[in-house]
Amino acid sequence: MHLSATTALARALPRILVLLLLTAVAVPLPATVERSLLMPRATESLLLDVKRAGERLVAVGERGHVLLSDDHGASWRQVEVPTTRMLTALWFVDERHGWAVGHDGVILATVDAGNSWTLQRDEVSERAAHRLQEPLYAAPLLAVWFADTAHGIAVGANGLYLQTLDGGRNWHTPGELPDNPEQLHLYAIASPDGERLLLGGEGGILYRSRGRGQSWETLAPAEAGTLFGLVAEPASDQVTAFGLEGSVLVSADFGDSWVALDSAVAVVLAGGARRADGQVLVAGSVGTLLEVEPRSGAVTSRDTGTVTGNFANPIEAADGGIVLVGQGGVLRLAPADSADRERGDSR
Repeated sequence: MHLSATTALARALPRILVLLLLTAVAVPLPATVERSLLMPRATESLLLDVKRAGERLVAVGERGHVLLSDDHGASWRQVEVPTTRMLTALWFVDERHGWAVGHDGVILATVDAGNSWTLQRDEVSERAAHRLQEPLYAAPLLAVWFADTAHGIAVGANGLYLQTLDGGRNWHTPGELPDNPEQLHLYAIASPDGERLLLGGEGGILYRSRGRGQSWETLAPAEAGTLFGLVAEPASDQVTAFGLEGSVLVSADFGDSWVALDSAVAVVLAGGARRADGQVLVAGSVGTLLEVEPRSGAVTSRDTGTVTGNFANPIEAADGGIVLVGQGGVLRLAPADSADRERGDSR
């Protein structure tokens, strides 16, 4: 693990987020497949990602928590899944087919919009036959992306890179990998069209593929600081990147060059998502939510009503509201120009 990026992040986020988001954890080998516990206050637990499955919202986080909302984030229900590992990232390729990844190389899949999940991969269990009584250190997966229901990529700490060609029934490390001799952490995947890809991560590293990850070229770093997120505009060369110390950058040529925007903040920017109108929502620590106009370069801050919430990811709900997840659970901001805020709960 590279201490420079971790130390910088530790100054901005509570220690719990540093440990849970960025480090591989030693855990005892499970005797059987563990299942998450249904908790009455799961919506107040640490949640690290939220995505849309059609009009449904799906959120994931600590202890294998998976939450579903069918009313745009106003209320939530937890579903049981076959892991208690921390889940860090989600991807839905359509309204039914999705994947969640997390610590110990865990990968879950759903074919029914998150109602039920199957365990596709657990590196600790896979290695159990060789290390029966010893705790194992397995790198966490931190991002996942699928082009369609068959072709997917998952990346994570220490340069971990996995690929599937059959919807996740088999995951493997391909022969052609990004040139990452220092095994820097990979945090983000973005694609505008299902063919071209950008990877970003620790120390501003950037890689580009023009063929679904079959080969990679190393790009000049967007900046010296770590990038935690990349958001691509569909059918375009426009990409927004963000990360440490309030860094927000845009590229109009799919990573060849970058322009730094003035975010007016110096916090960790941890997650982002594109709105229907083309704006990019970027969320981060101390209650930060930015609205970025990639083409004009305008960055505005939206009041979230909190300076204690450390947000991991935002999403625009189908009704135009904004849902944020992070430390402390779920926060919903009502649609455009409304000052009302609604806390997600399990009612």
